[in-house]
Amino acid sequence: MMDWYIRLADGELTPRLKVLLPHVSSPEHLDDAALAGMGVARCVVHDAPLQWWQLLGARTVDTTTIPVTVRWAVFERPLDEVKVLAWARVKDERARRQQAAMPYAYPDGSIHHNVMSDRTVRDLSASTTVALALAAAGVSDPLMPWTVDENVTHMLTPQQMISFGVAATQWYSSIHLQSQTIREQIEAAGTVDEVISLAAWPES
Repeated sequence: MMDWYIRLADGELTPRLKVLLPHVSSPEHLDDAALAGMGVARCVVHDAPLQWWQLLGARTVDTTTIPVTVRWAVFERPLDEVKVLAWARVKDERARRQQAAMPYAYPDGSIHHNVMSDRTVRDLSASTTVALALAAAGVSDPLMPWTVDENVTHMLTPQQMISFGVAATQWYSSIHLQSQTIREQIEAAGTVDEVISLAAWPES
């Protein structure tokens, strides 16, 4: 564990004793009594691990013990502020989920995945547009290739490509709708604890 030191007059805190006692050639050899005579003390620093809904408060220094104890108060943010932060976290998680790997059962019975990146969404939109035109022209042969993340290429009929596009849209939209439900619950929450629990996206 790293040693910390504090100058008692102004509260300057540092792990480098030489910063506080620049005129002393080897300050690390001084004992507690000698340090105290120079207005310096060894200290134990209790870090305050902040959660996203908390604020760091004032520092307190307890000089009744050796080493001196240094700690910070921790406070909850105001409810309205916590709600704003919670919604931001939900939106971040929504974006992550919407660009995650979507599972899909293909016509041959296999279940494969596609990470729904912006490129995948564009490719799927273009393929679905072509599929609609082919289906309207009466084409029913499996002539539309679609390659999944497992590096397997499925040959789909225009109607199967349309069905895949619809499923992807529904999957994407369901995540968005779930986020809106969470947002409504956050806005209706009356306590910080409620908001904290809502900001953790429920697993389906």
